[in-house]
Amino acid sequence: MPEKHLMVIDPAVVKPAIESYNRITSTAPYPVTYHLPALYGLTSLNQMKNNIRGIIVMGSAASVHDGHAWQDTITDILLDAFKKEIPVMGLCYGFQLLAHVCGGKVGPLWSGEKKQGMRTVRVIEHSLWGPAQSGPLVYSHQDGIIKCPPDFDITAKSDLVAIEGIASKLKPVWGFQPHIEATQAFVDDHGIPVPDPKKAFDFGHQILDRFIMSLV
Repeated sequence: MPEKHLMVIDPAVVKPAIESYNRITSTAPYPVTYHLPALYGLTSLNQMKNNIRGIIVMGSAASVHDGHAWQDTITDILLDAFKKEIPVMGLCYGFQLLAHVCGGKVGPLWSGEKKQGMRTVRVIEHSLWGPAQSGPLVYSHQDGIIKCPPDFDITAKSDLVAIEGIASKLKPVWGFQPHIEATQAFVDDHGIPVPDPKKAFDFGHQILDRFIMSLV
């Protein structure tokens, strides 16, 4: 049987986060597969939906309320992962999708416009990433989690957003609203004003890398 893979789902509808995927691949000591369902269809997802060791769902300009077929396929994959106790990390859109699927509420956090930049996020102590800490993280979104899903804890907050992170009390499922996967190419591609990007990348990557290494 082939070695189990980490499934990276990039729901991008405009620009794929290739560099973020490449950094994940360089960090993981096992196979990583990459899927672009909104831009390139569902074939790769359907071909690789078995033998999964973990799933990362990244960001998207889409809303979890759009009702596209590719969104339904991702939801089905997540529900199957929950049943099989496969670890899942949702980032930005992926974070909102986890809440939406698990009974939370997602909607506009402010007047409907997108906000971008870097903000300081306070992360509580957790067995996945270690002690409580604060640091800058890149963000680019207009929606967010308005109501935390049942059986989830809030794991991160900021002065701008009340629910920056969530973790399931019952399953190996986590999510973050900021882009902890962000790289310089991501910031450049999205035109995000970030005064000191290395600090944001380092803080975000240390959290994401703990998830990646937990799958070994």
